[in-house]
Order: sequence, then structure tokens, then C-alpha cells
Amino acid sequence: MFARVLRVALVCGFAIDAGVGLLALFAQPLMQPLLDLPLKDPGLTTILGGELLVVACVYAIVLRDPVRWRPLLWLCALDQFLGVLLPALEIARGHAPASIKTLGPMPFQLALVAVFIAGAVRGVPRR
Repeated sequence: MFARVLRVALVCGFAIDAGVGLLALFAQPLMQPLLDLPLKDPGLTTILGGELLVVACVYAIVLRDPVRWRPLLWLCALDQFLGVLLPALEIARGHAPASIKTLGPMPFQLALVAVFIAGAVRGVPRR
């Protein structure tokens, strides 16, 4: 059962990073209305998009063989944790709005962190 939960969590992490990465690369004007993220520097946003697509590739690699790539689950957990921490800091600084679009995904992302840490610590059972 845990192997399925982990695979679903990896697909969710992939979808989050790939989706935001594609927006940052190809549809920057949509980031404000869809995600409530103000676009202040298009160059940095493009770099962010590229980095998010690289991390999405890490999710895809781990998804192919979670047993073999178990150590990469720590990177997946860190990615989702930073996806909560950094927006929270920007909200606290007043650089981003505290809206449902920015705060809403945070509990889900923390649940993903817990799944990835559990997979990294206890291992992933083979199917």
C-alpha cells in the first residue's frame, strides 16, 4: 500500500514542479492570476522555471524505480519543504499575498514531505 501512496505522491510532486516550471518558462503573465505570485523579474522567473523542470525530472527518475533511487526521496522532500517555507517567508515579508492560492497548497505539500521522508527512512517495498 505504501508503494502506491509513494508513487501517487511522486506524480503529484512532478505535476506541481512541471506545471509551475512550464508557467515560469512559457506563460509568465499567467503566474499572477493563477498562482498569486507577483512577477517582478522575468529573467529570474525564467531561471526558476528551468530549475523546476530539472527537479521534475528527478521526480520522474525516482518514479521509474523508487527502490533504486530511494536516496533521491530526500531531494523530493526538500523540494516540497522549500515550496512551503519560501512562499511563507515572502508572505511574512509582505512580498506575496496571503491568499488561498498561496496558502492553500501548503498543507498538501507538507503531507508530500512526510511521505517522501517516510519512503527515504523506512524504504520502499517492492511490488
